[in-house]
Amino acid sequence: MSVIWTGKGLGIIMSRILKLFLICILLVLYAGCQKVEEQKGSVEIKILPGYLVESEELTSSTNSPDVVIVDARSAEKYQKAHIHNAVNIPKTVFRTPEDLEYKKNNGFAISPEKAEKVFGEAGIGANSRVIVYDSITFPDASIIWTLLKYYGHDNVQILKGGYERWVSDGHPVTQETKMLKRADFKVKPKPEMVVTLSWILDNKKDITILDMRSFAEYIGTNTAGNKRGGSIPGAINIEWVELAGDSTVKSAEELQRILNKYRISRDKEIVTYCNWGIGRSTYGFMVLKMLGFEKVRVYGGSMEDWSVKADLPIGDIKSIPADL
Repeated sequence: MSVIWTGKGLGIIMSRILKLFLICILLVLYAGCQKVEEQKGSVEIKILPGYLVESEELTSSTNSPDVVIVDARSAEKYQKAHIHNAVNIPKTVFRTPEDLEYKKNNGFAISPEKAEKVFGEAGIGANSRVIVYDSITFPDASIIWTLLKYYGHDNVQILKGGYERWVSDGHPVTQETKMLKRADFKVKPKPEMVVTLSWILDNKKDITILDMRSFAEYIGTNTAGNKRGGSIPGAINIEWVELAGDSTVKSAEELQRILNKYRISRDKEIVTYCNWGIGRSTYGFMVLKMLGFEKVRVYGGSMEDWSVKADLPIGDIKSIPADL
């Protein structure tokens, strides 16, 4: 039995085919737009060279006169054992009453005079290559790294895996203390690396604020000794260990997934903070710089500064973004 199409019937069929064709085109275009949007929202990253040093490379540099090895762990850990020729600069050096007063008035950890004294006495001069290490339990090395960068000494690197990796790789340690020869450390501050409370208030609509502390500190159940518990309103909580894992820093692929998860973009200025303004905040700053982020700063006052201002709002568990 043959079917004879009339002009009207054929027109209806052609109309339906055309509609299906147009729907297919629209679906393809929509999928393409979605892919473009996903690419816009993602962060393509890699760990730049010149930031990390492997333990094998350090073995050939421990006796080099141009290399200063800094152990950023506590004095007690340093005295038990440390890498040969390392000098100890623990974070407590930067927490004297004078330092806290300077930070309160100037928004950053230590004065230029203090930097010249501490780093000069450690033997760091203009031509020194500085390699810093810590323990994987806390990012103390980032404090030395950031302070040196802030005061104009760019030739500084981090020992990947820290003291634990050095020991597990079978390299020797010692209890002998290096005889220090003072160097002439001259500061060249980079104020664009840090922000103050007033700067944050003036720019809060245009910046991304990263809280590098624990979730308990972020929501205020752990005040960590601050006047008020909680966080800076609008801050995104990425605890530093989420970036570090069980080493100095996770792989570029893992870091990319984390930053995409929290929708961290290179387009906006990023400010990191913690409790003291050195340690976890400087670690976040260091890692982002290591990944090629240019618009990154540290809030030197951090929660020690923010929490004492009773007129400032504070975030807690009720203000956490629902999609994070």
